[in-house]
Amino acid sequence: MHLKRILSAVALLPAFLLLVQFGTPFHFFLLVTLAIMVGLYEFYGMARAGGWHPLTLLGMGSGLALSCMEFLGAPAPWLISAMAGVVVLLLLSLLVGGTEPKEAASRGAITLLGLIYVVGLLSFPSLLRAMVLGRIYIFYLVFVTWAGDTGAFYVGSAMGKRSLCPSISPGKTVEGSVGGLICSVLASGLAKFWFWEDLGTVECLALGLGLGVLGQAGDLCESMLKRSFGVKDSGRLIPGHGGVLDRVDSLLFTGPVLYVAALAGWV
Repeated sequence: MHLKRILSAVALLPAFLLLVQFGTPFHFFLLVTLAIMVGLYEFYGMARAGGWHPLTLLGMGSGLALSCMEFLGAPAPWLISAMAGVVVLLLLSLLVGGTEPKEAASRGAITLLGLIYVVGLLSFPSLLRAMVLGRIYIFYLVFVTWAGDTGAFYVGSAMGKRSLCPSISPGKTVEGSVGGLICSVLASGLAKFWFWEDLGTVECLALGLGLGVLGQAGDLCESMLKRSFGVKDSGRLIPGHGGVLDRVDSLLFTGPVLYVAALAGWV
């Protein structure tokens, strides 16, 4: 498994970095949109495996539309109106589609959860890339988040003894969590000296620690959902990692935080 993880990273990471460095925000948006569509498909697949019955096509179509609107800069009232339209369309589909009344609420709820969890959270990297410092933000986000993931995995594998959250993810340990946080902070400091010299020292430490904590929270939340659905991985697309959601689960939580910090002018 370790070899598969390393080979997948060696194959995919350079292509990703080249796209960020030389591609436009639109090219990056296309990549994120592809990840959103695959992630939605995985989420609804996990839900079906767990006995739920989401409206997959409606959810994926709505997710694509909402993602495009957000990237194109639709103001908040338009986005809220579009989300309201999705809810109305969803309920009408349940009404005229012959859904059993006892299943209507659960089918609608799981469809909306997929939209909020995947589309709502995974859209933020596209918004970050479209900012003036977009390349730096994406490099920093990925570097710090995945450094924390990698540190937690390998420190936990080598030294882990005490379970962090055994009811949700028995393999995660306190030692791995601490190792991941240390790696996130170190990666943040390295980013400051490597490619983001203007990042203040306080902001460097705060972001490194904050993204480290939230990245692990995102990982645990996806583990909670997978355990709820009764599946081990979200998919098998990436050897050694599982599905797209297994690879970006931490970014789902760290992306919005970095975007808010950038939008507020804190970094």
